Amino acid sequence: MSDPADNKPVVQVECPCCGSTLVIDAAQGVVLESRQPVNPRKEADLKDAQQVLKEESSRIHERFRQIVEADKGRGATMEKKFKDFLEKAKDEPAPKPVRDIDLD
Repeated sequence: MSDPADNKPVVQVECPCCGSTLVIDAAQGVVLESRQPVNPRKEADLKDAQQVLKEESSRIHERFRQIVEADKGRGATMEKKFKDFLEKAKDEPAPKPVRDIDLD
């Protein structure tokens, strides 16, 4: 990104770990600004590790259950569509196959 007022190439980089942002002047290679994240990450404590693992496990199981339920409904829908297309195909005559000699 660049600042249109002074045409200096400016790059903003966000740290994926802590969420802080660095504003860098690309031409000079210097850091112009450093911003701390608005909502810093909560540091995990080993005392809380078991609770965090339980919460994460229950979240994963709930998401898996939702995916399985959606897949069951999708299977029934696909079966219905297949039957509809099969009925439609029975009513229509089979198309004549195109031979190579017909294309000349």
